[in-house]
Amino acid sequence: MTRLTQVNNLLLATLWHAQLESAGIACEIRNRFIGGAVGDLPPDMVSPEIWVVDDADLNRARTLLRELRNPPKRAPWNCFQCGELNEDQFAQCWKCQSSRPGSAV
Repeated sequence: MTRLTQVNNLLLATLWHAQLESAGIACEIRNRFIGGAVGDLPPDMVSPEIWVVDDADLNRARTLLRELRNPPKRAPWNCFQCGELNEDQFAQCWKCQSSRPGSAV
């Protein structure tokens, strides 16, 4: 078992943990409930940590974590229904609610 990363907050640790688990990488979150000791213990001892159970999955986990930290940027897109320019993160047109071409929405 090897520590993959230390995270600043539990919400982000939980999100990354779920993504790793859904990719078939067994892992666990440590220091989940120790946040109340902030001030009594150094910050690096109370931050949540994600640990990979099987060291054989470590490289794959590092690659996935790198992708989660740096998601690919997509170009803005024009709605095929109304022509409105939408930013890359939207799967639906904000103006007419048509789905982005190629999205599952």
